[in-house]
Amino acid sequence: MHLGVYQEPVHTDGAGYDTYGPFARYLNGLARHFDQVTVFAPTTAEDTYFSGHPLLAGNLTVVPLPFFMTHAQAYRKAFRIWRAFRRHARGLDAVIARGTAPLAYLLYLLTPKRCPFLYHFASDPFEIIRTSPKYRGPKGWFARAAYGLEFAIQKYIVRRNFAFASGQAVCERIRRITPNVEGVVTSALAEEDYFGREDTCRDGPIRLLYVGYLRPEKRVDDLLRAAGLLRDRGVQVRVDVAGEGAIRSDLQKLGDELGLSGQVWFHGYVRMGPPLNALFNAADIFVLPSISEGSPKVVLEAMAHSLPVVATAVGNVPEMLEEGSRGVLVPPLAPEKLAEGIARLVDDGPFRRECIRGGYTFARQHSVDEFVRTVAERVKALVAQRRQGREP
Repeated sequence: MHLGVYQEPVHTDGAGYDTYGPFARYLNGLARHFDQVTVFAPTTAEDTYFSGHPLLAGNLTVVPLPFFMTHAQAYRKAFRIWRAFRRHARGLDAVIARGTAPLAYLLYLLTPKRCPFLYHFASDPFEIIRTSPKYRGPKGWFARAAYGLEFAIQKYIVRRNFAFASGQAVCERIRRITPNVEGVVTSALAEEDYFGREDTCRDGPIRLLYVGYLRPEKRVDDLLRAAGLLRDRGVQVRVDVAGEGAIRSDLQKLGDELGLSGQVWFHGYVRMGPPLNALFNAADIFVLPSISEGSPKVVLEAMAHSLPVVATAVGNVPEMLEEGSRGVLVPPLAPEKLAEGIARLVDDGPFRRECIRGGYTFARQHSVDEFVRTVAERVKALVAQRRQGREP
């Protein structure tokens, strides 16, 4: 069975292809379930945040698309993308496309009618457009209009095919359009990522960890302000920030202004695997202060490392933390509430250990192997139905 995938960008050194850790594990995992996997991916030779993890499966082929990072860039290269799709679409038995992948409907039009076309919606783009600072004013109006048009096309495709949705909220949104949707927990967890322990916050300064992009909507500045509030209350903390982005220098300056010099460590991009695992294992509490999220895999990764989590109640985070039963939920844009949530985990040992146990159990149930198996079984069932002349 031949599967097509159109989801994320890749990097090439001219001899092979690599991408960022979660996507590489996903693709290499899918290759174990299918005879052939063809990956349509915007491709660059420049070193980027998504390079470093090789695509090793022998039955996995990359079709390089002209590189783009935004919908506008993709539309300017639409003809070249269409030609790449056309050369490889006819031999596919099924396709999985990310819900926000530009021009995915062109690939749909080029695949055989018997070929199931599955969208994977990892987040609600309308919610992200509404809450993200980069979509203020006319840019937000244009983004809503552009994605509104694309979503209208997606609804047509999904009603005749199938969709995966990360988290219950996104799943319910798609279910209002069609019953052909299945909720999944998106995971990249391999066995090496699990670290069992009974407790944290035992010795020395409390180590707070953030992992992710350094963008305005991630509100890492709120984490730094919360750390300053905790220090003023006599709680000794250290903040480890793993990630890169345009606002790193602004955050470093803010840390100095708050008097946190020597207490905030910027590690830059940390590769998934042993380097990132070491940071998780050394931390006491994981903090995600975003104002906009989909279904962040990093929360699952933190729970796999037996870390209690404090996060804003956005996107699929409340569901992941079981509405506050296996972590602390706080409102966005509220550093004082963030500080209170962290202090609660520091002060309430029984609750902290309950969060660790519950989170670790949840993460154990949702490995990358389990996630890939769920996707592969659904795809194979849909292909079998189409071959028998039945709809999803």
